[in-house]
Amino acid sequence: MTQQAGDTKQGLLWKQEHLSPLPIPTGQPASDILGMIWRKNDVYLDIGSLSLAGGWVTLYLGTLLHLGMITYSLSQGFYLLAVLILAVGGGVMTFLWIGYIRVYRRPLMPPLRFHRQRREVRIVADDGEEWTVPWERVHAIAPSATMVGQFGAAKVGGLLLWFPFKDEIDEPYHDKKPGWIIMVSPGPGAAAMRQWECIRSFMEIGPEVVPEPTLVPDPDLSIWQGFIKRMREGMVKNGWFRTIFWDGLFSFVFNLFAYYYLMRKKFAVIPDLTSPESIAWSQPLPPEQWARRSAELEAAIAEREKDLAASEEFQVSG
Repeated sequence: MTQQAGDTKQGLLWKQEHLSPLPIPTGQPASDILGMIWRKNDVYLDIGSLSLAGGWVTLYLGTLLHLGMITYSLSQGFYLLAVLILAVGGGVMTFLWIGYIRVYRRPLMPPLRFHRQRREVRIVADDGEEWTVPWERVHAIAPSATMVGQFGAAKVGGLLLWFPFKDEIDEPYHDKKPGWIIMVSPGPGAAAMRQWECIRSFMEIGPEVVPEPTLVPDPDLSIWQGFIKRMREGMVKNGWFRTIFWDGLFSFVFNLFAYYYLMRKKFAVIPDLTSPESIAWSQPLPPEQWARRSAELEAAIAEREKDLAASEEFQVSG
């Protein structure tokens, strides 16, 4: 049986939530956590599958943690332990950094393009093959897992988008069915839903409810000038204490200055869809030619909105 939005599979330490089809509201606000939005206009939304932020913060924090453990061991005279941490931790972090660098150096792939007037998605595969998938055939899944280690338990998760291959559009979906897939890691549960809601809200509501692309913040300013500007804006909005001891400290601890430099260099030129077929497909349509929701989706959205309204009313009254 094909899973639908709202279906959940769960095991001892894992969970898999289906968000689409049918693409009904998640109840979460649209938030581009990973900066996946490359382009947005009244006709289409371009989504990129590469995000550098999560990997940078994780690897940089891991590196600082290992360096701190080595420094502490040396200060306490535990030289053998310091060497062991350097050998094991250094090997692991080196392996992860090499993988990150390889991903960074890989050419950017063309974006996924969601055309809200056609209610279709345009896919460009690695080999250059192109095809379109009906919006209501897109499967969005939010898998999550609990990782248990010596420092406790941590929950990790992501957002997986599955699209049928060109010659299999109408074939039924199942968990082991091959398809064209992208997976990103905004986080488990609500975080994955917020990232998905960017796409869903654009297609079902409109571009006005979706965040603007923020690949390169303050592109007309230097990295340091941009930092000063964000600090000033933060002080006005959130107060000086929170801005300095949270936003400012966060930037220095995770060396976001180096991250912004790499991001600006990587996303200096954003790829586009260039084939004549894709260019023609991307054009706007007269309103009378816009595709409409299926009756099944219309009913599902109405039912979901009713449930969300009832839940919100219960929370307010409670």
